[in-house]
Amino acid sequence: MTEIKISEASTVQFPMVAHAVGIGWSPLPPEVAKQKRGGEAGMMLRDELEAALAKFNSWMTADAVRQVVEKLEAIPPTIEGNRDMLAWLRGERQWYDEHEKRHRHIQIIDFEAPSNNVFHVTWEWKLKPPARKGNRADVMFVVNGVPVCIVEHKNPKDGSAIERGVTQLKRYEKETPELVGAPQLFNVTHLLDYWYGVTWNASRRFMARWKQQPEETYKFAVQAFFEPTDFLRTLQHWILFYVEDGETRKSILRQHQRIAIDRIVERCEDANKTRGLVWHTQGSGKTFTLLTAARLILENKERFKNATVILVVDRIELEGQLKGWVEKLLGEMQQQDISVWRAESKAKVQELLKTDKRGLIISTIHRFEGIDKDSNTRDNIYVFIDEAHRSVAKDLGTYMMAAVPNATIIGFTGTPIAKSAQGEGTFKIFGADDEQGYLDKYSIRESIEDETTLPIRHTMAPSDMTVPAERLDKEFFELAAAEGITDIDELNKVLDRAVGLRTFLTADDRIEKVASFVAEHFEEKVLPLGYKAFLVGVNREACAKYKRALDKLLPAEWSEAVYTENAADIVDRPLVAEVQLSPERESDVRLLFKKAAENPKILIVTDKLLTGYDAPLLYCMYLDKPMRDHVLLQAIARVNRPYVDANGVQKRVGLVVDFVGVLRELQKALQFDSSDVKGVIEDLDLLLKDLLSRLEKAKTHYLEAGDEGSADEKLERLVYGRFLDPESRKKFFEDYKEIEALWEILSPSPELRDHITSFRRLAQLYAAVRNAYADRGGFVGDLAYKTRRLVEETATQEGLGRLTKTVTFDLKTLEGLRAEPGPDEGKVFNLVRGLQDEIDRDSETAPVLQSLKDRAARILKDLESRKTTGLAAMDLLAALAKEKEGAVKAAKDSGLSARAFGAFWTLKDDGALHKAGISAMELAQEAETLLGKFPNAKVNADEQRRFRAALYRPLLELDKEERSRVVDVVLATLLNGDNDIDDQ
Repeated sequence: MTEIKISEASTVQFPMVAHAVGIGWSPLPPEVAKQKRGGEAGMMLRDELEAALAKFNSWMTADAVRQVVEKLEAIPPTIEGNRDMLAWLRGERQWYDEHEKRHRHIQIIDFEAPSNNVFHVTWEWKLKPPARKGNRADVMFVVNGVPVCIVEHKNPKDGSAIERGVTQLKRYEKETPELVGAPQLFNVTHLLDYWYGVTWNASRRFMARWKQQPEETYKFAVQAFFEPTDFLRTLQHWILFYVEDGETRKSILRQHQRIAIDRIVERCEDANKTRGLVWHTQGSGKTFTLLTAARLILENKERFKNATVILVVDRIELEGQLKGWVEKLLGEMQQQDISVWRAESKAKVQELLKTDKRGLIISTIHRFEGIDKDSNTRDNIYVFIDEAHRSVAKDLGTYMMAAVPNATIIGFTGTPIAKSAQGEGTFKIFGADDEQGYLDKYSIRESIEDETTLPIRHTMAPSDMTVPAERLDKEFFELAAAEGITDIDELNKVLDRAVGLRTFLTADDRIEKVASFVAEHFEEKVLPLGYKAFLVGVNREACAKYKRALDKLLPAEWSEAVYTENAADIVDRPLVAEVQLSPERESDVRLLFKKAAENPKILIVTDKLLTGYDAPLLYCMYLDKPMRDHVLLQAIARVNRPYVDANGVQKRVGLVVDFVGVLRELQKALQFDSSDVKGVIEDLDLLLKDLLSRLEKAKTHYLEAGDEGSADEKLERLVYGRFLDPESRKKFFEDYKEIEALWEILSPSPELRDHITSFRRLAQLYAAVRNAYADRGGFVGDLAYKTRRLVEETATQEGLGRLTKTVTFDLKTLEGLRAEPGPDEGKVFNLVRGLQDEIDRDSETAPVLQSLKDRAARILKDLESRKTTGLAAMDLLAALAKEKEGAVKAAKDSGLSARAFGAFWTLKDDGALHKAGISAMELAQEAETLLGKFPNAKVNADEQRRFRAALYRPLLELDKEERSRVVDVVLATLLNGDNDIDDQ
């Protein structure tokens, strides 16, 4: 049986090309692609692009085609330029027709007939802008000469492969933005996992795992993603640019959103079905879904007979947010003769319907109250109702539906449907045309599996702060059940009637006690992780009191209270009025809270920001307000947004600390299909059990080192014995990081007291292994914040320092090391690290030592794969050290520069040169002389070509291949690698 060889190229990269060819993409060898784009500085396949323009725009002259190509090549490599490029690809840009004396739309891609386009897939796409560092994409997908998708592959054996792929894409944006100037999409894959996202937003948070079915193979994933018809739909419809927090951003609709949109559009075209319910969990991109569906209907005027879409929201705050999305996402609709109106009053809603306006209408549900029956009876009116479970409450839904009796009405909800009259009503009104009761569903569990959202864990606050269970039952659950709460306003009315409960929650002594707990918990458990928190008070008075109390315990700038304004507060509630933020300050606070390095760190809220506010940094919610049903789930879902910090550390869960006791009776608080959230909203005790189980296994697998020797000798045995194999290290790193993440979430905690020693030893072992096998040593490597504090106190005493030291790479040091105790493997790693440091510190000797460094690296690799022993590796390094001393002395005696001598030293034993009678020293001297004639060869491509040609003359005795090889060696050494395209 043939042994499987796992590598990035053979296992992932070239199979992708083959799979793409299998569905219609034409392979384009790198050299041909480079020729078509005019060299390594070009990004467009000019001949293909010119041919497509001429084919699809027969009215264009050859000169106009050339000008358009030049215009596209000149688009700046920024996110704004990337948006402009997509607009060109989608046919949204125009050019002047000299013959007809008018502007006409330019077509680059035929989206209606995919077979009319030319699909290329190429690999090793090197880009080298003039006078700047270059980079290389593993695979590039090109449509009609324009790059549209860049792919980074990683070796399936490597740990953190996906994260490293994302980091590489971010690096491209900084170093060679031209490489991602035109491509709209990226893939990152290592065969076992397949992720996709958009360029100019290369972040793990905004990526998605491509999924089709559980048994999907790598081939299936590649072919499903790049199937030409579906891929063109992605370019045409599923990529969105928008502005958030003052910055242009970019997103791609995920598969659950695309499926829902297709079903919505299909339902709107179905004359026999006029209702539908889209049930997508909180945080799954519902806003983008409904707006994209609206755009597709309005843009296709022929298919939907110049339709009207009404977007209905239930709160003014949400309307304003939705209006902002409309302006950013659908702003170009007006350029396509599609009107957008905001119905600012009941009279305006009435007028828009009565005058039969076509286009997009945005309104709150409340502005339909009292509207005339049969205000518009057209059947191509499509009503999209956000938060449908609330909008059907009372009589508002009745008024709206009677006003447009023949409309197709689609409800959107993010919360599970309650087993209450309101929940049943949602099913009955919107789900009547579907057997399951909904048109499309994307559950909480699915979103967590897809990493669209995070699981939520909860824990109870100390019992002396929580509401007595009898009072919670009598004054909240019973009242709430009778009312059928659907939104925050109705919840507040119930709490106003629960006088005893409200008094208990706002008592001054209790406020002080809760604030003290929150301050301590935040500083110990949340702040070290770099995250932020919400404190949810029962009402505005409680929020103001919490702000005053927290200011005594934490810096005042750490917290802000955000709540609705009431003109009477200045007289009736002076503290509430005093703490109230101005509209301008509130706007700043909303923005600053989303930034890790900025204050505030804690927002104190009661109504505002509990729905519709996404802040991925929000990790912990201190819940001191009784809630249930939709409102509870919407509130706690604020903490379930994924987040990855600047160091690549991912937020694992969202945490709710319950001061009320409502989560103690989760089934009562959340009356919905429990199978949908089972295991998703769970007590924090489950994390503790998971941690202790993992820690016990790790002690057995990793910490047992026998009884012989001192603590540092045992550590050395583990590090250089058990973890010499890279696969063993990879598995250990993955296991440790899971444990560390749980420890960071749970600590400090009394339940961890008996396990501190085990965890600290595991963390020390991790630091030792990371640092011992890294290029450079450091005591604690990339330990997380809390763990670092735990380990640093004992790091030196317990042997970490000895494992991570850097030593001088010479014969004297090597012989001294031989006499020291400890494994030879560790000595080998420290010596090679010393050689690396010397090369990095001294750029003059680097060319001389580079070949030695490469050979030392090969010795290390053989040691790791156990092809050689530690003792034999020491002997080999001794020979290298002796050679190094000779090389340094010979370099001083030669009179050559360090780079020229490096070329000589590399070629001095070259068999081809010896056979041809060519002196390596004379060649090096000649090369140094030529470099003086071509001083800009590093950055000037033409000068580099002339330098290369001149180097060929003294090598005419060699055959063509050998001549080219030797010249490459000389150039690489003399130009210090700057002529190479970086492909790390």
